[in-house]
Amino acid sequence: MRKLHSTGGFWLVLGALLLAASLRLLFWFLVASVVHELGHIAMVRALGGRVGCFCLTGTGAVIRPSRERLFSYWEECLVALSGPMASFLLAILAAAWGKHFGSGDAYLLTGLSLALGLFNLLPAGPLDGGRTVRAILSWFTGPNRGDHLSRVLSKVVAAGLAWAGLWMFSQGGNFTLLLFALWLLLR
Repeated sequence: MRKLHSTGGFWLVLGALLLAASLRLLFWFLVASVVHELGHIAMVRALGGRVGCFCLTGTGAVIRPSRERLFSYWEECLVALSGPMASFLLAILAAAWGKHFGSGDAYLLTGLSLALGLFNLLPAGPLDGGRTVRAILSWFTGPNRGDHLSRVLSKVVAAGLAWAGLWMFSQGGNFTLLLFALWLLLR
């Protein structure tokens, strides 16, 4: 198995983003995303694990630790939460950079990193918040019940996001949240 690979969905989304967004925005989003994923990788390594595979998909990056050692529920929470924590640390550092040097790019990076960290904390599906909730529920109720409860919670969150996305779209806003909610509902 290759350690780094990508799916067709990744290239499709990247192409669409290149057509729709500025290169400056995409560059700083890439920086925020790399730091976020490095947070996960650093925690996997700190816990004695190794990254077996890093896959870029149309909906984000997926890190699969090699299975030499399974993580406990507590360690799974640490791995899941380390990405958002890295995002928040980057947001703080970028805000300080902007405050001292007055750079618009610093504030753009601050906002993107903060949004990425917060969004990933949603308790849904494959997001970091969803992985954390699944680990906690599995710890208290057992793995089968924890998986079931986390799937139900994910669908409730996705339905709420779909409602918010429909409302935003009906008000002349962007439909991206609606697409993300539909993706979560179909998982």
